[in-house]
Amino acid sequence: MKLTLSLCALMCAALLFGETVEYPNYRKVIGTSPNEKKIIYFGWMQPNTLAAFNSALENFPKDCPIDGIGIRPSFPLKRDGKIINYRISHPERPLQKLTHEDFAEWIPAMKRLQQTSLKHNFILTASILFNADWFDDEAWALTMNNFSTMAWLAKETGFEGLCLDIEPYSFSGLPFMYRSELGHTFEETAIQVRKRAREWTLELNRQFPGLTLFTFFWTSQCNSAIKAAAPEMQNASQTGLQIAFFNGVYDVAPENMKIVDGNEGAGYHAWQVSDYDSFVAKFLRYGDAWIAPEHRAKFWRQTQVGVALYLDSYVPREGATTWNIFTKTDNPTKLLQTNIRRCLDYADEYVWIWAERGTFWPKVVKAKPNEDWNYRLPYALEAIAAGKNPIQEAMKYADKRNIVNNGTFEAGDSGPSGGPEQYACGIRGWSLYQMKGAPKGKVVSENGCGRMTGITSGCMTQLTRDFVKGKTYIMTVKAKKISENVMPTFSFFYRNAKGQGLWSLTQHGSFGAPDADGWMTSAILFTVPTDEDAASITINVGCAGGGGDILVTDASMYQVNFPWENLKAEIRK
Repeated sequence: MKLTLSLCALMCAALLFGETVEYPNYRKVIGTSPNEKKIIYFGWMQPNTLAAFNSALENFPKDCPIDGIGIRPSFPLKRDGKIINYRISHPERPLQKLTHEDFAEWIPAMKRLQQTSLKHNFILTASILFNADWFDDEAWALTMNNFSTMAWLAKETGFEGLCLDIEPYSFSGLPFMYRSELGHTFEETAIQVRKRAREWTLELNRQFPGLTLFTFFWTSQCNSAIKAAAPEMQNASQTGLQIAFFNGVYDVAPENMKIVDGNEGAGYHAWQVSDYDSFVAKFLRYGDAWIAPEHRAKFWRQTQVGVALYLDSYVPREGATTWNIFTKTDNPTKLLQTNIRRCLDYADEYVWIWAERGTFWPKVVKAKPNEDWNYRLPYALEAIAAGKNPIQEAMKYADKRNIVNNGTFEAGDSGPSGGPEQYACGIRGWSLYQMKGAPKGKVVSENGCGRMTGITSGCMTQLTRDFVKGKTYIMTVKAKKISENVMPTFSFFYRNAKGQGLWSLTQHGSFGAPDADGWMTSAILFTVPTDEDAASITINVGCAGGGGDILVTDASMYQVNFPWENLKAEIRK
């Protein structure tokens, strides 16, 4: 049902929302380091059976860029002399009571999965495991037993936790839809659901203390000021009782429990940076609006932003719809690489890929040759790997010619000065810039390095026109702090044909942790824009701080030739 409000009503709703929701500037996020972020694969064609898990370890490719899977155990269940083909996430009714004995063979097989590159795994469960009558004690006992068993199994096998697909599928029985025919008011039912959620959360954490609860979507359903200001609008929907369930979870969730909101729908549709900006901003603005005020700080401490990507939407096909990202580009593999990077940049810890008609493990999962993802979308695996580890993968495809002149800072004739406050410095090919009014220092060549001494705000700078628009490049440099009160800097910017700086396109590189010898490395991966008057690139290697000493060396710039750079969209049968 569509809701139409006047401008005045909209403003009132926004004001009401603004009075009740506190901006989460106290967010404490676990797993914010890029090296701690993971890509989890959910979907149809993945290891789900005992035979798959017992496959030889070498059949799980070591170079697969996926860090874990959400498995849906599928197995024959023996009950009353009959064999029931059972799937945890989509079981047939009547639901069966699961026991530890049912999974005796699964535990060693699933533990073997942890010996592959798939080390961050989840057991996929769904809303069908809940009963629509929240007052039915017998049905609730079955729900508790089965979720308890799944949490126990996740703990026993070394998995990350459980995934709850809370979507109201038709086969689920719509457990979060209020039903007046059951004889209780909405308010009475909501109180009961919140009570059940508390019991459920305590039991999960009893079996698996501090588990991660991954959800395809959670409170990200609240994505507008209207929904935030009027949560009662949800009451008559298929998910109306979820708000009570969410609050029951946060009533008792221990501090070491993580909840991941996967932002399913928004992630599936995202294809440009503004899309990612939008849905993450909405989550940060509205995500706690359905949570009781006393739990909002707890919500932000324990709830993470997850980001989804729908892989099938990148595969060109006939009959395209709005779901099909490939329609936005003539090179869907390249866009996949870009959006994997965006997903990881915007996620707190987990990115998840939903995929249906392809597999990354053709030797493990029974699949036809045309169901290998690298057939369906050429270089899909390599593009995901390049999105996940851009610098590492770019170096594999970089050519051998260093565009930087004198990357080891040998002495010689200085390069041309490109602007004010630039000076000859006795380093071949480089000039020296120092900020006006700042204490000045000097640069000398020393054993294949440039030594910058006493420079408080400045850099060695070099201009190059040796690049091609639309091509990708990687720029790197090494630095070593001799004094503690200085920091190395690394950046570049474009100049137009008139020599004017295109300052909005400036890019900076950060330095990683020092190696055993104290050297830190910085790298910048970039594609030269085709829609700007970028006639030259100015490279800056410098330092800032208290005027101490710093060494720099191995400045380089290489063209990167990803094999999918010039691919065109192609429908593959």
